[in-house]
Amino acid sequence: MNPPPKFKIKNLISSSETNGLSAVFEERDDPGQGPPRHIHRDQVEIFHVMEGTFEFLVGNQLMEVQAGGVAVVPPGAVHTFRNIGTAEGVLHFEILPPGNCEAFFDTLVNHPDQVGDFPAFFDAHGMDLAGPPLSEMPAS
Repeated sequence: MNPPPKFKIKNLISSSETNGLSAVFEERDDPGQGPPRHIHRDQVEIFHVMEGTFEFLVGNQLMEVQAGGVAVVPPGAVHTFRNIGTAEGVLHFEILPPGNCEAFFDTLVNHPDQVGDFPAFFDAHGMDLAGPPLSEMPAS
């Protein structure tokens, strides 16, 4: 698996604003970009496509989601996504419960040199790496 791209993720609603129930983030992805396949052990993740078109893999289901659409990832499901549009795409996503996801994204975005071993970094934040991003998979 290649090193991850530089992520453009910011916290929109912190867990402190929701009494620890959820956190909301914005992610901007260039065409073809997205995270590696991964699993949130104990969290639901809800993605809202704000701009562009994304391809989501949730479990074994591959789906295309356009602006205004939603993709829901239950705990324990392998998932990933990529921007399949020709311009930067924008997602808003909620993580319930947030756990330590704010620290995860802060380190990933602002201190990538502190990530070290990528699988161990994911593990320390309640997640498991499960494979390469969709950009490294052959076209279907």
